[in-house]
Amino acid sequence: MEQVLVFDLGEERYGLEVGHIQEVADSPVLHYIPQSPGFFLGAINFHGQILPVLDLCNFLEFPAGPHDPRKIVLAVEGCALALAATAVHRIVPLAAEALLPFQGSPGRESFIRAVFHHQGRMINLLDLPRLLRRLEAA
Repeated sequence: MEQVLVFDLGEERYGLEVGHIQEVADSPVLHYIPQSPGFFLGAINFHGQILPVLDLCNFLEFPAGPHDPRKIVLAVEGCALALAATAVHRIVPLAAEALLPFQGSPGRESFIRAVFHHQGRMINLLDLPRLLRRLEAA
């Protein structure tokens, strides 16, 4: 059984497998990055490593809104990055058989690889490799 960190992007609920996450940093200080694209909130000092913070709502074109003070630090080889979300919730169990295919809208790029239901809510499972490829291209 896998575990997934649940978070909100705007009004939608998302999840990311804990294997992709190094830590959830509790209220790190954000520092301005000169001349960075608008989808970066700034950078944090994470145990001596400077990490840019990607505003997932902005990058995925969700309406602007508040951000949870906690940041999701990724544990992906060759990728020094933290994510900002509207709200960071908790880790929930996920059985592979609970995953349902995602039926996306034609013409719009999707960063959802599957969906599942947890306690009456639909959770979109973030397609992190696709997101990182798109970020690299941007």
